[in-house]
Amino acid sequence: MSFRLGDSLRSDPWLLLTGLISAALLFWINMHDAAEFAALTHGRTIPDSDFSSTAESLLALKDYLGTRPEAAELLRSMHLRADLVLPATLALFLLLLIRRLVPGAIVYGRQASTLLPIMMVFPILYGFSDYAENVLSLLLFPPAVPTPATAALLADALSWATRLKFLAVSISGVVVARLLIARFAP
Repeated sequence: MSFRLGDSLRSDPWLLLTGLISAALLFWINMHDAAEFAALTHGRTIPDSDFSSTAESLLALKDYLGTRPEAAELLRSMHLRADLVLPATLALFLLLLIRRLVPGAIVYGRQASTLLPIMMVFPILYGFSDYAENVLSLLLFPPAVPTPATAALLADALSWATRLKFLAVSISGVVVARLLIARFAP
């Protein structure tokens, strides 16, 4: 059975559409919003891209953004625009891609279709954790004014949500790569 990814994309327009939208949104967030945020904050990284953030670093960023309203507004608008759509489109793209690659793939000596429910967990987990990260960020950073105790809880939860997001999307990428290898292996 011959498999060509290009044929798969043409035969599944939703896969192509979600992939293009996800790529465009990722490009916009990383090239425009992240670059503008770094320029406004003297080289700081947007919290969504900082895998190593801690509650303390996020609280320090919260205090810093209190003195930089234009940077705080950029971060807020990113979460209410591009990053409002990205988790859903990227999660849907990963789900459609995994579903498209599963038929005929042999993983660990058995049909990949038996593992499909487990493989689908990771893109869904990515979507939920990215939306949780967005909500926590909106509640933590200015113009929000949480109490110090609430801010500490939000910062801790935000650092974990960011790590969970990166973990889930990374595992989804590994699943896709494994399925591609299984499909192209002789």
